[in-house]
Amino acid sequence: MNEKSIMNIEDAYLARVYQKFPISIVRGKGAFVYDANGKEYIDCMSGYGVSLVGHCHPRVVEAIQRQSQLLITCHGSFYNDKRAELLEKLVKITPEELDKVFLCNSGAESVECALKAAVKYTGRSQIISTVRGFHGKTLGALSATWNPKYRNHFKSLISENFKFMPFGKLEKAEETITEETAAVIVEPVQGEGGVHVAPPGYLRGLREICDDRGVVLIFDEVQTGFGRTGRMWASEHWNVTPDIMCVAKALGGGLPI
Repeated sequence: MNEKSIMNIEDAYLARVYQKFPISIVRGKGAFVYDANGKEYIDCMSGYGVSLVGHCHPRVVEAIQRQSQLLITCHGSFYNDKRAELLEKLVKITPEELDKVFLCNSGAESVECALKAAVKYTGRSQIISTVRGFHGKTLGALSATWNPKYRNHFKSLISENFKFMPFGKLEKAEETITEETAAVIVEPVQGEGGVHVAPPGYLRGLREICDDRGVVLIFDEVQTGFGRTGRMWASEHWNVTPDIMCVAKALGGGLPI
């Protein structure tokens, strides 16, 4: 299929949620992708951190090919060898206190689960997020996402139990987080919000406030996890462990978990 045909078909049938570049990507290798005409590009987008080991890494390709000949999917009602291996490896690389894993298909789903778990555990309903924070676009995750351009069209659906506090301001956190709060969700390094790094003492301060008031602390490491900041988890730079940690993107490398 030539480049013009690819573009015409997508334009005709695909619901538009992104502004398209006039490039049809058909192949990738390492840090490079190639269009339908064979032109090479350096992939500086990396799917917002999905392609952490590059496109079509030989070990990843080999593992996919091997497993595809054995079993494609296994319902959660049954035990599975590869699931067991994944769970064991995940627990080994996460902070010691985090020893349970919920598997789902995306970062937004992991946020949804984290919010539900916090509400269920505490019996409270209020969630605190941060100004410029991004946590996804599904309904619960969208409620925790600050950017008005994502929220304004769905105000009637967004929960009023979500509040926003300034990122990096502990004095505002002290005022906003109360004993009515179920959870605080925060990115150690804000991604879409402008790459804002948590200032010294901020995450530690949030940990102490949440502990004092019985609030679940959630770190969204969907974009910062798996070594992207020089450590396995961005929160390790501050030596702070959350109650729940959301991870995705590089975990699946473009494939659903």
